[in-house]
Amino acid sequence: MKRQNFLWIAIMCFTLFFSCQSEEIVENEINSKNTELAKEGTVTINHMYDYYGKQFKVSYLYNEERGEVIETNGDVELAQEIFGNEERAPKSLFFNNPKEGSTDIEVKVFDNGEDLKEYTSRVAEGFPGDQASTEGKSSKCSSYDVYGSGNFYFYKHAYYNTEMTGMRRLNRYYYRDHWVGSGNNDQLSSLKIRKPTYRRQVVYLYQHSCYGGKVIGFYSPTGYIGLNVANLKWYTMSGWWWWKKSWNDQVSSTSGWAW
Repeated sequence: MKRQNFLWIAIMCFTLFFSCQSEEIVENEINSKNTELAKEGTVTINHMYDYYGKQFKVSYLYNEERGEVIETNGDVELAQEIFGNEERAPKSLFFNNPKEGSTDIEVKVFDNGEDLKEYTSRVAEGFPGDQASTEGKSSKCSSYDVYGSGNFYFYKHAYYNTEMTGMRRLNRYYYRDHWVGSGNNDQLSSLKIRKPTYRRQVVYLYQHSCYGGKVIGFYSPTGYIGLNVANLKWYTMSGWWWWKKSWNDQVSSTSGWAW
């Protein structure tokens, strides 16, 4: 009996040893592969979608230098079903406090701007919305400013290269910019928003002038000085083939809050 127990223990130890060795080899191979990919300017972008409670994930292996997606994994068929048809595709996206440099991107997806604004008002406590902008304004195509403590910076290239100073808004409680100007139209690639840590902040980017077309929103809660969006190529505008049409070089009007 003792000999049988000894043999059993020896077999278990032998199996465990080689199992650990195998896991270590696989992990080393993955790390080595990621290192090589990083050298080639390749990044894995993970989109975690929530479409009215339907949750799914798609991962993209993306070469930033060539602007090519090398590989796609995850719930690809579901993503194609929801985003594939341009006419019926969702019109609005919302990002709650995205982390600087993180390629794990959580996305709230909505069919229209009204649902986006309603969700923002639930997540962002005290969100003032557009009420102030309608006071004395007869046209939707109007700009508006209420001064406060929020700062908004926009850049022509990814990673905050070449600020578009004409779009900059400093010390704002609320603002609307119905047209970014011919020199800035369809040029935006990255942005920063800043505020006191006890404030909240939201910025909306619109596909067309006069706050038209698709819209994408970013929210920074209390406890943070704001947020950075380093590369709008990582954010889908339309099509489940997200790299086919991202939010890079698509923005024509913006609005923002800091309250």
